[in-house]
Amino acid sequence: MSDDNARKKGKIRSLDELVIPRRPSGIPYPKGDDFDARALLTANGYTTETPELTGLFESGLTVLQAAAARLLGVQKDSSAIMALTHLAHNTQADETVRVQAAYALVRMDVSGGYDVLVSLLKLPPEASPAPLQAAGILARLNDPQGFPVVQQALYSHNRVTAMIACKQLYAFIPLDGHPLPGAGKVDIYQAFKQALARPEANIAGEAQAQLAALDLDWARTLLSQPRHG
Repeated sequence: MSDDNARKKGKIRSLDELVIPRRPSGIPYPKGDDFDARALLTANGYTTETPELTGLFESGLTVLQAAAARLLGVQKDSSAIMALTHLAHNTQADETVRVQAAYALVRMDVSGGYDVLVSLLKLPPEASPAPLQAAGILARLNDPQGFPVVQQALYSHNRVTAMIACKQLYAFIPLDGHPLPGAGKVDIYQAFKQALARPEANIAGEAQAQLAALDLDWARTLLSQPRHG
């Protein structure tokens, strides 16, 4: 079976066969991840029907599992709750998949998902994207407790870790100044300043894209400063 036929029949067996669609311009930044999940699945021949999405939990490809879990949270089909609950609490599953399953449960007002997200914050960001993703999702839920995890990761020597941290910053913007557990406050200005100071052009560019989506004086001030990375 050719790669094209495999995609049309929704039978992707390896990452080499996977089509990664590019996000078109004009998608609002806060809706980008939801858009990407749907686009990834449809571009690779999958439908958005609940049985097919839950079936992807057995696919063996974490990128498909995570996209399916996220899309189920968007669609809020209660028939997926049992499968999502099992996945979110399965400590043998990939942590990035568990993050999306837990978020789906939260979006469907199902108990347990929030606690899974908080537990995943404790993982080392250098070993898994999950704590950074969980921090960003919790911020969308008006919970800033993951900010120190993101802030620390912005200084990481691992450019992938730093990029994932940078992608979470937008969610913390409404929480600027909120107190953090223990001590300190969310300082989104300094976090963006650190992201812009990274030597990697793609990380600084990600921060610039987020700032450009805002109509705020402090964001314009940061964008107007020369980059020294």
